[in-house]
Amino acid sequence: MTNNFSRRDFLKLSGLALAATAFSKFDFPKAAIADPVIYHGSRNFRAIAMTYDDCWHPEVLQQLNDIATPYPNFHFTFFAIGDAIEINEARRPGVWKMLADAGHEIGYHTYHHDNPEILTAEQLLADFDQWKKKLDEVLGFESNVHFARPPYDNLSPSFMELCKERGLIATMYSAGFEADNMTDSMLFASRAQNGDIVQMHTYQDPIQKRFDVDITAKVVPYLNEQGFTLVTMSQLYDAVLREQINSNGCDTGSGAALTRFCLE
Repeated sequence: MTNNFSRRDFLKLSGLALAATAFSKFDFPKAAIADPVIYHGSRNFRAIAMTYDDCWHPEVLQQLNDIATPYPNFHFTFFAIGDAIEINEARRPGVWKMLADAGHEIGYHTYHHDNPEILTAEQLLADFDQWKKKLDEVLGFESNVHFARPPYDNLSPSFMELCKERGLIATMYSAGFEADNMTDSMLFASRAQNGDIVQMHTYQDPIQKRFDVDITAKVVPYLNEQGFTLVTMSQLYDAVLREQINSNGCDTGSGAALTRFCLE
């Protein structure tokens, strides 16, 4: 699987592939879903996307990266709010570039964690552009952002319009390992399926003491033992496209990506 998608690739194939298949935990009829929303990836590949919302606390981000480091093919996706990007960078300069350089992916989660229901499409477009400008500033280069998760899981019409206008894939989830105790968290992990998108956070609760980091530290080696690879959302999405579009005869050279525009 590959992580080398251009924005043109996503704009061209996202609506075609996911609008037709639109994985939904609510089992909506395929024809009823007109916008690209992903709830899980391919059930045929032993890969999981572990995603982290909000992304406060730069020390937690560092710990999560350290957990993945012993597994060169394991990477996370961070759905960061703009306030966290800004504040974390001030507290620990270079933390976001460290994550990007390590192969992790960063997705959009609004700038101030506003409920998309109360924002117009125009306001969300401006919000995304502000968020993207801040991300590029801290990274030191123009990033490719392909995935967006709405706060409060609110796939409002305005949020879907944002995704359409900016070529983003609205990203939900099919599993979570967060629980009140480690035993239950490991039980949830034992039920993981191929293609799951797992929602986590970067909580730093004074009682639980960064419980999500503790969960991750236990879950990652366990999933590795079960034969799972932890992939970014782009890698998970690549597997979806590979299933939905027959690339035989379309790939050239190394065939690094499915998106060789078989449909052109």
